[in-house]
Amino acid sequence: MFEDLARNLAAPHALGMTTVLVVPAGQREIFREDWELSGRDEPHVDHITDDLAGFLGQIVTRRE
Repeated sequence: MFEDLARNLAAPHALGMTTVLVVPAGQREIFREDWELSGRDEPHVDHITDDLAGFLGQIVTRRE
């Protein structure tokens, strides 16, 4: 499950999904408030990336 708010990953994680918090670089300070950035260290966040395309590319490369 991919999401840009950590708190929205709690339910998918509880259902057994692997979760990825997507926080694009350069938008953190401009468009995000503190409450939107909180929760990155929570156990329901399995991975964090600021490059979704690169993250997905790594998954494809590992499977080949």
